[in-house]
Formats: sequence, C-alpha cells, structure tokens
Amino acid sequence: MKNNIVENPKIILIGSVNSSRKTLEKLLEHQLNVVAVLGLDPQAATNVSGYCDLKTLSESHNIPFQYFTKVNDAEIVDFVKSKQPDLVFVVGLSQMIREELLAIPKYGLIGYHPTRLPEGRGRGALAWIILGKVQGAASFFKMDEGMDSGSIWSQQNYEVGDQDDATSVVQQILKAIDKALDAVLPDLKKGIFMTTPQDESKATYLGKRNPEDGMIYWNQSAANIHRLIRATTKPLPGAYTYLGTKKLVIWNASVSEITNHLGVVGRIVIADASGVHVQTGEGLLKLENIEGIDIIDLKVGNTLGFNFEKEYFKLSERLETIENQLKNGKS
Repeated sequence: MKNNIVENPKIILIGSVNSSRKTLEKLLEHQLNVVAVLGLDPQAATNVSGYCDLKTLSESHNIPFQYFTKVNDAEIVDFVKSKQPDLVFVVGLSQMIREELLAIPKYGLIGYHPTRLPEGRGRGALAWIILGKVQGAASFFKMDEGMDSGSIWSQQNYEVGDQDDATSVVQQILKAIDKALDAVLPDLKKGIFMTTPQDESKATYLGKRNPEDGMIYWNQSAANIHRLIRATTKPLPGAYTYLGTKKLVIWNASVSEITNHLGVVGRIVIADASGVHVQTGEGLLKLENIEGIDIIDLKVGNTLGFNFEKEYFKLSERLETIENQLKNGKS
C-alpha cells in the first residue's frame, strides 16, 4: 500500500524506553523534521523496565520537549495539536492511544513492536521471545485502533540464542531498529510511505506478564529455570525464589556441568570453589549472580523455594507463643 505524503514531514515522537531513544537518534541521523518529543515523566516510571529520559537528547537538538504521565490527557492532546504534525511515532509506550490523539497527525501514527507481527501482539514480548514462544523482530507499523494490528511499514528480524538474556536481547533489538529505520527513513524524507497489511489469519496474542510470573519452581528442569532467569533478568524484575521467608532474586545462572550429584529438589547440594549448585527436577543449576543474600552465605543443605506448609506451621507456633505470653501477663 503506497501513501505519498508531504516531503520531510513534521514528526512528533512519543516514548519512554531505550527503543524510543534509538528511534529518536535515527530520526535525527537522517535529518527528519522532528518538531517535538513527549517523554514519560520520571516520577511515573517506577515500574517501567528500561526507562529512558528523552529530555536531554531532545533539548540538545533544540527540539521542544514535554513530559507526560497519561498520554491521553487533555493538555498532552492540546500540545500535540499545537505542533500540527504530519506523523507521530509512538515507540516504547505501554499506554493505549485513544481516538482523539489518533486523529491528530495528518498521515497517522507509527507504532513499534519487538515481535514479527502479526505474531506476538500484546504485552510482555521481551520475556516471551526469550522463552521461545515467538519470533523477535523490530516491527514498525501504521497504527489503527487495534492492538499492534496496523499495516507494516518496516520489519527487521533478530535471532535469540540459548545463552541470550533480556539484557543482550535488548541490544539486539536496538540493532534491529537501526536496520529497520535505515531501510525506510530516506524514502520517508522524500514523502514516500509504503505499508503492507498484516495477515489477520496468522495473528497471535501474548498475555501480560507480571513480576510474580518470575517465581522459580525448582521441580522444573535446570534448562527451563535457566530460560526463565534469562527471560526476566535486567532490565526486567528478575526471577526469584525464597530461603525461608527471605526473597532472593537470581539475575544470572547456568545449567551445571556436574552430573554426579543428586539431591532433594530445591536443595543446595554443592557450595564450594566450583560454585553454588541447586538440585532441580532435572539436573543442577549453578547460581552466579543473586540479590537478597551474599552468595557465599548459601550452604549445602539450604532449601530454596517457598514451603507454604512449613511457613504456616512456623507462624502458627509463633502465634501460639504470643497468645500464651499474653495469657501469662507477659509483654
């Protein structure tokens, strides 16, 4: 689908993360006419993985900048209207764009998603990609009222290996964005905007992932637990387990090469110069970078994972002790 638009169109970028910054950098590199940038307010970014403040880069190029908390608020809509954009890029933003904002730019909005659309529409894509559920790609598309459903403008695949984690995949995504935009921005500057409709029969959808989805179940195989750790490491919230009631976040681990030890699932069977190795449902997992306790304080015999029954009875005993003290007049 070919759309001839005005040469060197007036562009606004809206975003909040590293992919937003990379897109802005490419727009500037190709000398596109960026008339404003809207960035998520740092105070609203507490739970945004990979947050990036766009203010400094924008102002260093004398581009008007505006923070937002909710992108559809009236003052933001008015700000966008005042710039009379031809195109609005929405990159790295989890908030849905409502109809009033969709209608402002003369030639529409360009969205971005890190999967090979139409596969993998929805949220939590980074983790799902590493978990092997969907193909990764830097996909730019003309937005409509659906979820990641607009016509494709540019698309660049990237591959995820067995040792890649969220940190390394983010770097691959940024490289793919480079290539995807290099392929189309020269034409866009000339007023050429080509898109291809998505094949709805091939559309798949990813369910939202929450921080609690990173909880480790030690009865799974070491390979599967390792994949979960890779899929949830920084800039995501991390995979986690418990030692008693103490929460431990595991940022990095590996499938152990030791095969001559066997223990109870979740229990540390080796803790020496070779490292800390935990028994899983299949094989050992070597812990390499954890938060919540010094790794040297983990000992052979420690059992990881939350034992609800055990903690329930421990709590019951504490409550019984407190009740007895109160009955005996002790504080």
